[in-house]
Amino acid sequence: MVDSGCTHTCIDEELVKKKKIPTKKLERPITCRNSDGTIAGKKDITKFVKMDLNINGHNEQLDAVVTPLQSSDLFLGHDWLTNHNPDD
Repeated sequence: MVDSGCTHTCIDEELVKKKKIPTKKLERPITCRNSDGTIAGKKDITKFVKMDLNINGHNEQLDAVVTPLQSSDLFLGHDWLTNHNPDD
């Protein structure tokens, strides 16, 4: 799923655990905020994964922060969009 309102690309915490994907610690924790500035979630994001992504034959490696997601295993965030500009 693409989410332009999400600053970082995110991967679901449960998927990371289930697939035993190795994680790395972020230099600084990320506090998630809703569009109105209120804090979202119960805890800061402290981990990320390096992962390979394949979309219709396009392969790339990216970093995704690990957080609980409700509706998808992966959100491609603003960081991904600025690198790929799907409107071009």
